[in-house]
Amino acid sequence: MRCLSLAVLVCVGAACDKVDYIEIVPADVEFQSRGESKNLSARCMSRAGNRAERAMVAWRTKDPEIAEIDARGVLKPKKSGTTEAIARYEDVEAAIPVRVSFVEKLQVLNPVITLTEGDESVPIQLKFLGLKDRELGKRGATYQPKDKTVAAIVGGNAVLPLDPGKTVIDIQVDGIAASVEVTVEADKKTKKK
Repeated sequence: MRCLSLAVLVCVGAACDKVDYIEIVPADVEFQSRGESKNLSARCMSRAGNRAERAMVAWRTKDPEIAEIDARGVLKPKKSGTTEAIARYEDVEAAIPVRVSFVEKLQVLNPVITLTEGDESVPIQLKFLGLKDRELGKRGATYQPKDKTVAAIVGGNAVLPLDPGKTVIDIQVDGIAASVEVTVEADKKTKKK
């Protein structure tokens, strides 16, 4: 009787570890900037919906030049492109899509801005371009005037004229740089006493 109970326990334990499919969370990943990472988790499941708690997956990416993943499921982008993150347990595999959409080029639509002191601010117009010059949509850029007495950045991306002179606004996003030349002219309508 004791042998039969032990055999049943071994069988039940083995059934709990039967893996028919793997669920990966999240179901897809997109990276938009360098230095990001994403923690993936994998659940090994049976057809009956039971989780195999002791089953540990091995992680890999289809193209390790696009993104890499460590043994704990931490996924990191390397360069623009698409790949898959793959979890494997014995002969069962699951994959999710991974898109890396880094800014590869900044296109400044108004590279030269001329303003008069006292004018309203003028937004710097940018296009963020990825692989094959595909437009990516808005990204977070930083704007830094070389001479802060001539112009300031307000509202995130707009040039506000301060005093007459010339300066350059340096723009950066993800290590990609561009610049805008700014000239602020004296207001000739204002009479100085």
